[in-house]
Amino acid sequence: QKVNKTSNRVILIHVPTQVRVECQDTRSLTQNRKIARKRLRLKVDAFINGKSSRTSQKASVAVAKKAKNKSRNKRRRQQKKKKSDKE
Repeated sequence: QKVNKTSNRVILIHVPTQVRVECQDTRSLTQNRKIARKRLRLKVDAFINGKSSRTSQKASVAVAKKAKNKSRNKRRRQQKKKKSDKE
């Protein structure tokens, strides 16, 4: 069988920081450019802002939420156990 190949790989480099992003997710060159720009924006943000970047803030919120749910579930299990011990 004949395989049609396209070279729609996109490589973007942020010159001041030398942050590099590659994208070859779809067949469309324009879609790959959009995706690569979005990834580059996030990478540069993380590079410049560090812990106060958007992605690290999201990650810290997720960690806090997970810890809160874990403690809530633990408390509920303990209450359930106490209730079953009384009966």
